[in-house]
Formats: sequence, C-alpha cells, structure tokens
Amino acid sequence: MTQIDWQARLTGRVADTVRRLREERGMTAQEVADACAALGHRMPRSVIANLENGRRSGIDLTELLVLAKVLDVPPVALLVPAGQVSSVELLPGRDMPTDEALEWVSGELPLGTEPEEDTLEERYDQLRRHAQGVRNVLLATKTADEYRRALTLIRDPKQRAAQEDWVGKMDMYTSQTVHDLQDYRAAMRARGITPPALPEELDHLDLIQTEDGWVPIDDSPKPDES
Repeated sequence: MTQIDWQARLTGRVADTVRRLREERGMTAQEVADACAALGHRMPRSVIANLENGRRSGIDLTELLVLAKVLDVPPVALLVPAGQVSSVELLPGRDMPTDEALEWVSGELPLGTEPEEDTLEERYDQLRRHAQGVRNVLLATKTADEYRRALTLIRDPKQRAAQEDWVGKMDMYTSQTVHDLQDYRAAMRARGITPPALPEELDHLDLIQTEDGWVPIDDSPKPDES
C-alpha cells in the first residue's frame, strides 16, 4: 500500500459523501459550484464532477470546508460518514470504528471520561461546555420573551396571574443562565484561556462598569494598573 492509495481512498470517501448529500438536497453540480463561488472560493463544476467521478486523487482543506458549508453539514461529516459505514480509514491502513473516528477528529472524549488538567482535551471540553452555556442563555431568553408576549394577550385575571408567575420564573431562570455563563467565562480567563466571542446579542455580558463608563472586560484596567 502506498500513500497515494490511501489518499485516493480517503478522497473517494469524501467524494461519495459529497455526491450523496448533493443529491439529497436536490442540487446540481453547477449549483454547488455557484454556491462555492458565492462563499468566495471558486470550485468550477468540472472540478466537482471530477471529484465525484473519481478523477481527482485529492481534496484540499479549503475545498473540504467550503463544500461542507454549501452542503450544510459540519466538515467532519465529509470525513466520517456516520450512519453510512461502520469504520473508516482516517490514517493509512488504520481502520477505526466511526464513533472513535468522530471522537478523534472532533476532539470529543468518550462518554464519562474527564479530561486531564492542562491538556488540549480539557480545553476542547471547556469550549464545548461554553457553547452549551451560550445555547442555554439564548434559549432561556427566547422562551421568556415568548411568555411575555403571550401575557399581553391574556385578559382573564386568573390566567393572567398564572402567566405572570411563569414569566417571573423564566426571568429568574434566564438570569441564572446568564450568571452561570459569565462565571464560566471568568473562570476561563483566570486559567489563561481566552473565551470564544459571544453572539452579537450577548455582547453586553462582557461589559464592565469603570470610571470611564461601560467597557469590554478584556479592556478594563487590571488591578495592578489602577
């Protein structure tokens, strides 16, 4: 077995997945090419056709990322076609079960495993937990807003009182998710880890009040600077 053999097999698996996803989405090769160009990376129809027909022996990282975006899947889905095969050859001559392959490519840890401190795995785990915290805040905020809008439509005093109670509970829950996320970001900074950027609608969570007004927490004076 040569490196070329493995590279061709890896590319072939990606190509098969690209073709399957394209067909599931009802897209032509030209439509995929146009969508790639719209993202800023030109992949002519002939390139996509050659890839799907096995006439290309390789695919580069830029193409993989753009195709994943166009096909609306995470990049790992092109490398590890979960649910389509039982094992994949991500390294030359080394087949691994698809679940283990997904864990390796995405930096996931086996269920119930805690990462060791000061390792890359621990940082990945912290980023995943942070992402879940952001989702919790966004969902809680959306739900509280929906309860509040529904309240304006209720005229019956008893129903209105019950709805007001739910609004109050959702506001408390939302406040707790916000505090939890802020505390988690503070803990990350304390360990020298830069937290991910927040969605635009949550930017205010990183503001801190100073003598000069509200400023991003990363721009605020440090204790030894005051």
